[in-house]
Amino acid sequence: MLTGRSDRQVNSCQHQGGAVTAASDINKRVKELQTHLETKTARLNDISNSWKDETGKGHMVVSTESHADYLKTLGEAKEIKSLIDAQREHLGLEKYLDAPSGGSYAAQDAAATGAGKQHKSLSDAFLESDAYAEMKSGGFRQLGQVADIEQGLYSFERKDIFSLSAGTHTTTAFGEAHNVGLAERQRRPGRVRDLFPSESTQANILYGIRQVGFTNNARTVPEREQPNGSAALGNDTDVFGKAPKSKLSFVPYTAPIIELAHVVHVHKNTLADESRLRGIIDRDLVDGLKLREDEEILYGTGTGDTIQGLTNTPGAQEYTGLQADKAIKSLQLRRAATRAILAFYEPNGVVLHPFDWEEIETERGTDGQYLIAVSVAVGGEKRVWRQKIVDTAAIEQGTFLTASFGYGAKLFDREAVSVQASTETGDAFERGYVVLRGSERIGLAVDRPESLVLGEFAV
Repeated sequence: MLTGRSDRQVNSCQHQGGAVTAASDINKRVKELQTHLETKTARLNDISNSWKDETGKGHMVVSTESHADYLKTLGEAKEIKSLIDAQREHLGLEKYLDAPSGGSYAAQDAAATGAGKQHKSLSDAFLESDAYAEMKSGGFRQLGQVADIEQGLYSFERKDIFSLSAGTHTTTAFGEAHNVGLAERQRRPGRVRDLFPSESTQANILYGIRQVGFTNNARTVPEREQPNGSAALGNDTDVFGKAPKSKLSFVPYTAPIIELAHVVHVHKNTLADESRLRGIIDRDLVDGLKLREDEEILYGTGTGDTIQGLTNTPGAQEYTGLQADKAIKSLQLRRAATRAILAFYEPNGVVLHPFDWEEIETERGTDGQYLIAVSVAVGGEKRVWRQKIVDTAAIEQGTFLTASFGYGAKLFDREAVSVQASTETGDAFERGYVVLRGSERIGLAVDRPESLVLGEFAV
């Protein structure tokens, strides 16, 4: 019999006791799945290596059986990869529950964005840098001091921050004061970038070929037929059957590499307060860039130094929800996905507003049960109809975007987020403030616009 301990404490101890075993089991399953994935990948290589150019003109000849086998194996490999990703997210939940409380939520969220790679937050990297230590030891008076901190994270905005900006402090005669610092943002916002595989470039402009149409005229070709294509008559006027011509339409396109940036002016007295500096850098610089990045990816006009956003890409499909489906938004997402499938692309992600995602998560069937109760119970992956969900305030409420991210559209990083600090700007030295500048350079390429489906929920 246990005394002096609450049920919550007992449950916590029980979880910690089983967390190691759970993590070990998950790692074992991941290794087994990886072995199966390697086998499937090797099979894919064997099949594709069997395809030969039998014409000598660059035309690959693939049998129906080989093509079907390849697609079947590819589908199985994708399913295994999906299971591996899900198991790794499960492992992350186990580690999170077993981890001690405390620490920077913003730093943990930033570390979680690197495809499983743990790294320091921007503020930690800056505060621990040699450049910052040198600036601080000299009272932030050195000339020509610029500190660069680069992270694998991610419009123009300007803010000034200085000590006592929140009001007047009063010191009491008795007792002591306790500085509670700044509360950091707990929740990591949904980001459109999460749907794209990581890709980088060293160029300052992107270009390619965009397919804008395909007319499929394939048909059965008889050995003999009339000149007008009718059935053969069996006389001398018959000719050999002729294969019809299908049509493909392509256009060249270019996409710029753009820079997103904003600055924060911080008084040197505030800069010396390290706990406050963490909130300034992590919360304002990084999240500000990320939100603007989402807006550019979705709604960039493509004029001047702007990205041509996904919603403004010529050739993208449009879908408006049926009035008969207005009560179930998740059903409308599925019907929109069919449009991409009919264009021979597999949609793998959906971007929608948090209010719309709230309605989808709380949808109930005629029996009163939640339609996606499994997702609610697990509380892990945000998925509907096998597609990953990103809910962000960057997209207009009542609309959504489903697409084949990483195939039909690709996001390139020219420069990851960089934070610079300097006093050599204007009268910064005279007035005693430091300029922090956060920036990144990215590019967006869309060569299969028909893989994008711009949706609007039924009103």
